[in-house]
Amino acid sequence: FRLKVSRRCRVAPRSPPMAARAASAGLRHGTGAEALQFVCRLRCASHVRAALFGGGVAAPALRGVALCGSARRFSGRSSSGYGRREPALAVAAWTSVEDLVAQGASRPGVAPTGTGGDTMCMNDEGAGGSSSSTSSPSTSSTSSTSSAGTGGSSKLVGAGSKTLFALPLYRKPAFPGFHQIVQVSDQDVIAFLVALRQRDQAKFLGGFMTKELPTDVANHDVGEIVVEDGGQVGAQSLRRDAGRVQSVMELEEIGTLLQVVDLMQYPNISGGQIVVMPQQRIRRTRAVSSPSPDVVLAAVGVEYVEEPSIDPADKRVKEIHQEISARMEELVQASVVHKDQYEKVSRYFDAKDPLKLADLVAGMSLADREELQAVLVEARAKKRLEKVLDIVRKDLDLARRQSRAKTQTEEKVSKEQRQAMLTAQMHAIMRELGIDKDEKQVLVAKFRDAVGNKVLPPEASKVLEAELAKLGMLEPASSEFSVCRTYLEWLTAVPWGQYTEENRDIKHAEKVLDEDHYGLEDVKERILEFIAVSFLKDSVQGKIMCLAGPPGVGKTSIGKSIARALDRKFFRFSVGGMHDVAELRGHRRTYVGAMPGKMIQCLKMTESSNPVILIDEIDKLGRDFRGDPSSAFLEILDPEQNSNFRDHYLDVPVDLSRALFVCTANVTDTIPGPLLDRMEVIRIAGYVFEEKLAIAKDYLIPQTGEQSGVDPANLELTDEALRKMIADYAREAGVRQLRKLLEKVNRKVALKMVRQKEEQETQEKTVVGLDNLAQFIGQPPHLSHRLYSGCAPPGVVMGLAWTQLGGASLFIEAIGHGRPGSCEAAGGIEFVTNDAGGKKKEPHDWPVEDRGRKGTDGHGGGGSMKVTGQLGEVMSESSQVSLTYAQLFMRELKVGNRYLEETLIHLHVPEGSVPKDGPSAGITMASALLSLALKAPIVQDLAMTGELTLSGNVLRVGGIKEKVIAARREGAKTLVLPRLNESDFLELKDYLRVGITAHFVDHYDDVYRLAFDPSAVPPLPFAPRGLPMVTIKASAEAPDDLADEAKASSAGSDVAACAVWRCSAAVGSEAAALRARRIGA
Repeated sequence: FRLKVSRRCRVAPRSPPMAARAASAGLRHGTGAEALQFVCRLRCASHVRAALFGGGVAAPALRGVALCGSARRFSGRSSSGYGRREPALAVAAWTSVEDLVAQGASRPGVAPTGTGGDTMCMNDEGAGGSSSSTSSPSTSSTSSTSSAGTGGSSKLVGAGSKTLFALPLYRKPAFPGFHQIVQVSDQDVIAFLVALRQRDQAKFLGGFMTKELPTDVANHDVGEIVVEDGGQVGAQSLRRDAGRVQSVMELEEIGTLLQVVDLMQYPNISGGQIVVMPQQRIRRTRAVSSPSPDVVLAAVGVEYVEEPSIDPADKRVKEIHQEISARMEELVQASVVHKDQYEKVSRYFDAKDPLKLADLVAGMSLADREELQAVLVEARAKKRLEKVLDIVRKDLDLARRQSRAKTQTEEKVSKEQRQAMLTAQMHAIMRELGIDKDEKQVLVAKFRDAVGNKVLPPEASKVLEAELAKLGMLEPASSEFSVCRTYLEWLTAVPWGQYTEENRDIKHAEKVLDEDHYGLEDVKERILEFIAVSFLKDSVQGKIMCLAGPPGVGKTSIGKSIARALDRKFFRFSVGGMHDVAELRGHRRTYVGAMPGKMIQCLKMTESSNPVILIDEIDKLGRDFRGDPSSAFLEILDPEQNSNFRDHYLDVPVDLSRALFVCTANVTDTIPGPLLDRMEVIRIAGYVFEEKLAIAKDYLIPQTGEQSGVDPANLELTDEALRKMIADYAREAGVRQLRKLLEKVNRKVALKMVRQKEEQETQEKTVVGLDNLAQFIGQPPHLSHRLYSGCAPPGVVMGLAWTQLGGASLFIEAIGHGRPGSCEAAGGIEFVTNDAGGKKKEPHDWPVEDRGRKGTDGHGGGGSMKVTGQLGEVMSESSQVSLTYAQLFMRELKVGNRYLEETLIHLHVPEGSVPKDGPSAGITMASALLSLALKAPIVQDLAMTGELTLSGNVLRVGGIKEKVIAARREGAKTLVLPRLNESDFLELKDYLRVGITAHFVDHYDDVYRLAFDPSAVPPLPFAPRGLPMVTIKASAEAPDDLADEAKASSAGSDVAACAVWRCSAAVGSEAAALRARRIGA
């Protein structure tokens, strides 16, 4: 018989009853392995159930485990085939156990396995039980048990005990008394409940709130379920009121007995809803089974909780009851939500019972879940009513605030709607009367009026008509309509053919420049020349001025003065750090948020086609993958091209030839060559002490006092304090630091005035002098004018340098370390070098690059030089040239001095943190090396600058004006300059040359004669090479003969303060006369 049953199992007969009988026979007669495999392949839950009932005797626990484990493979099948997902096998296995238990699980042979997890036990009497690792062993020793979730009157395990499936509640606990709808988004939970309900089970559930709200519940809490006509669901997701938990311990101890009234599973989305009627409070006593992938809800043992009794004579309870009733009536009037709920349940409720009213109020409340759970758990009647009273007060306060906000919003919306309705009616009436026009017609008329008095080029006029026609065909709601409208707004905003009338009075222009700036006569003269030519030619001739100079000298303010002198509109924009070409040329209209470039914006803002456009910081243009703005400026600043400038956004030619462009820069080295070629550079070197003094008195002191609110009657700045401020605090080329110092003084005086006013003291005038200047602006940063105030030691020479901040003094220091065995011929001194331990170094201890170096004459020993001071590449090369020439020059003197050839030289330029570069320190370095070698100091108060070649020629350098200003600031009275820079020096104003003797040399021989005292150094053994030296000595009064000639000469103003003579005796009076005639004397 067993073999026969086995064959039936293998064949897998198609008849369900036969399959069930075969499986039952296999289970009954011991062929369990094959029968269980066959049962797992059955497609219908009823067939599985029949097989289990038929072979339920003598089934070992292993078979139950196998059945539960196969639920996952069977969960996609149902009685109708491969349809809706339903854990049919797990339900069949569980319900079979329930039925077997109900039929007589107390008969002999039933024993729990205790193996942990969800297992199913069967004995020879057909009884089954459920056990888990969390179940107590005592649960199996009871006399009888009820079916979990079946409801009805069943036998209880223990006094007042019942077994139910626990439904975890997330949001709030369920209070007895009225229906509630619970939304469940977990498909497994709703499917499990639906399967139980199809078997007429799960009529009652235990509703227990979770101790903590799951973190993912609030994030997925969107939408509500709306059942449309025909039963279709019109929601996208469910509110998560209930779900599953991992352990029974996550649930609260006190819950509610829920009677399942209706259960609905949605076909289109995951989850469903459960309509329940909370019946009574229950307490969780034990865990029968834990949740598992197959049985998603835990089975727990529960007992009923008796309601507390109320003393009818307790006045406090009556007061709380009346208070709750009154607050509830107010809440119903203030909140529409509470009103709807109250009207639905009030007819079935006994509001006279305080405890039932408390449950009703708590069930309708929107309070926190913890507060509601506290009401559910509270066993004392008075305490429960007090907690409910607190809750209803909070709900009433919240409802009132919401009602006020709603009323305000409705009033605002009602007002706006009424205004919109009246406006629409007004437009309709006006259209009927022919007064009003369509929106598009109004826009078209507006754009036509905007260009009515403008002269558009033919191409721009053609584009305008095309865009207007396009605008008339588009719908106002379309995106293209707004793009077209924005384009027309920009196109009509350009001042086509509109120009500002210029000032034609050259005296007025000169007056404006003098009012705004002190000094800078050469700059003003050049600007007036430029303006005069534009007056005569009635055009700016495409000239682009570039004001170059250090910060704080007034470059930007000069641009404003030019616009004021010409009565033109002024527009300034900075291009420092600009990388994107679109900022100049605009964006293509295909991009979102496209707009024109700076040039078109300038014309729109100034409403003129001939403004003064100041392009600031043009030497700091950027360049990257987005383009090169300097290349775009080639067209903008080119007079041959900017008459047809085409912006990328407008895409029509715009005339920029009438605009006056003024650029500013600190240096011109970083400006690209093609762009610099289109500019006329006007250099502003800076201000000397006398100019700063005048600027402070005439401009800065009145301006800072007015800006700070300090009247001149309350502040007096003495001349001595102002001079010290300029000399020791603000020594830069410009006056920006001087302005900051004056502002600081005014702020401190303003604070003093306010304090005196609050204390009702008499306003005293503040006098700032030398004694209290440090109290206002601190200690001076420049304590001495020069690094060496007196006569400098041998090896130190003062040079002159040009920087971005103006001119500066540059000291060169040189010192030598003698080699072993070397001896200075001039002095007979042997220089000995020791190592760190005091041991005398041998020749093999010297650095590799110094060992065995030959001199230029073939003898051994050759010198070397170390250069420090953060010098650039050009200046480092210049130092090497200076060393080579100094060695050759020492040989030419024929004094037998081999110091430079046999000594390690260290040449340093102080202020090592400041980068330095350039060739202009060549003669200065050579003089320092010769001074070191000859042990002779440089003549006092002498400064020099010039590039040196290997043949000794002195070449031209730049920044003469800045360097002369720096020499005056440092107190140098004698300057040695290149011969080719003589014209630059003569162009300086008289007050810059006063007290300075300038020597212009063509060869280093003349530098040697000027730099050293003839009595301290060997004389030149030959005549000076190069062109003759020229000396210009400026004094307060010129010689009488030269003064008379200057009065008779048209160029006398340039020579009146100059005395020119030859310093070389070999040059006769004829050369001097030629020289005098050449300079116009």
